[in-house]
Amino acid sequence: MNMYDCDSVKKIALPVCVLHILQKYSDAEHIMQMQEILEKLESEYLLKVDRRTVYQSVHELKNLGYGISDYSKNKKGYFLETRDLEKSEVRLLMDAVYSCQAISACQSKNLIGKLQKAFLSVYDRNQYKNLMLIRTNKKTQNTDVFTNIQQLDEALAKKKKVKFTYLEYGLNKKLKPRRPEKYTVNPHQLICTNEHYYLICRLEGCANLSLYRVDLIKDLEVTDDLAYSDLAPRELQSAENKTVYAWCGKEETVTLRCKRLSLGHVIDKFGDDVTIIPEGKDFFIATFKVAPVGVSFWALQYLPYVEVLAPEWLRQEVIQSIKDNPYTESMK
Repeated sequence: MNMYDCDSVKKIALPVCVLHILQKYSDAEHIMQMQEILEKLESEYLLKVDRRTVYQSVHELKNLGYGISDYSKNKKGYFLETRDLEKSEVRLLMDAVYSCQAISACQSKNLIGKLQKAFLSVYDRNQYKNLMLIRTNKKTQNTDVFTNIQQLDEALAKKKKVKFTYLEYGLNKKLKPRRPEKYTVNPHQLICTNEHYYLICRLEGCANLSLYRVDLIKDLEVTDDLAYSDLAPRELQSAENKTVYAWCGKEETVTLRCKRLSLGHVIDKFGDDVTIIPEGKDFFIATFKVAPVGVSFWALQYLPYVEVLAPEWLRQEVIQSIKDNPYTESMK
């Protein structure tokens, strides 16, 4: 490749190249001298220019709104003062990607690499080079998640039905189709809950809402058939907010008797609109409205700290689950 010697190409490309160099190699602790910028332009972009041209490029970038500190301000050199995301924001997003079970381990590493390259200098990236994926065995085996989200967004925008194979784990710990035929659904919304992405939809021929994990969807196709939706925005919002452990259903009033030490867990799971009534020194009564089917799964995790009081059918369901536990008798 030859050196770029066309003035018009230099004029167009140089500000972008200068910006990329400052993004990659500069920060408040690593201020670049003009000679360093000139050397990077030549080694990385084969651009051989003079100082005056770089001065002009920096001036143009500042006029476009880029926060660049120069010698007149810091008396040392040049560095990029502001970025679209702060280091703490990048770290937060990285941690979210690391912990998201819906993204495979390989895709997590690639996405984190893109975040670092786009928003961190090489020096800041080094601070995170020893970070590693925790519990990669909890990450999905399905690499279609990003494609699924893109296609589902398309289907929702065009109001089209979708078909897909839905997966489940076999005893060999590998994903396999739940049934031979594909599911056909009317999509309503994508939500993130219970550490996974879910599609709220209605299965063809069913009146009730269903949730399907996006990371368990395979071979998704957007059909030409129009999706029907008689779900009002308020109903959809209620379905999103009142779903427990991805179980949909009719909203009911649930009442729990809980030990005080579980208060934070109750609010974390059911929101701060829970009605809390103290009962003595050690207990409180919590009342809230949700689709109650998933509450039994939650309540069973917190035995003996949580007791379901109402509705009665839910209380009996929890009691029966305890009775059906094969270890209940052996532990008496």
